[in-house]
Amino acid sequence: MKFLRNLTLLILIIAASGCNSTKLINTWSNKELTPKHYDKIGVAVLFKDRSNRYITERAVVDQLKKRELKAMPTYDVFPFAGQFKEFTKDKTPEAINKIIVDKINENNFDGFMIITMFDKTQQERWVSDRSFMAGGPGYYGTPYAMAGTYYDYYYYSLGTVYDAGRYVNEVTYYLECNLYDVKSEKLIWRAQSKSVNIQSVSEEAEKLADLIGRQLITKKIITP
Repeated sequence: MKFLRNLTLLILIIAASGCNSTKLINTWSNKELTPKHYDKIGVAVLFKDRSNRYITERAVVDQLKKRELKAMPTYDVFPFAGQFKEFTKDKTPEAINKIIVDKINENNFDGFMIITMFDKTQQERWVSDRSFMAGGPGYYGTPYAMAGTYYDYYYYSLGTVYDAGRYVNEVTYYLECNLYDVKSEKLIWRAQSKSVNIQSVSEEAEKLADLIGRQLITKKIITP
């Protein structure tokens, strides 16, 4: 049963690596601009839920500060985020833009980061109730796609026939992070992230914030 034990171990490793549900799936940087230092980066997370916005802005700001990047959350500066109808009522696009620009200037932001959710998908997925235990009926795999023995396949088939499971809804969130240079009004950097089945907003916010901070430094998008 060496094959079985090795396969079970492999599955456990893959399962553990998949626990980090938030990851970057796409990044872009403006190659025309020279990386520079910013004295004050405003971080605006445009979520409907104010609590989620607060948690995410604080997480991003804290991660940027850990990397000696000066940043500030904007939930007090732009309290109207997530209230589009109320904010835009009886205002022209020009008037709205002026309010945003004035807020940026009042707070002396020379860099401005905007994080939004640009997509959300949901699908039904079958989940097995069997546990992955070496030496038990938890053998899992696709024997046709790998080298195995008749007893491995029999073991697998036995568990499959009597397998129990359920359908679950898998929700995937796609976020986009844009960083702008206020003076030139140009986009410096863009990243898109993917989060699957979020269980804790604070934990996923920390993961996203860490990914953003790492990218800005390692890719030399801006300098401390």
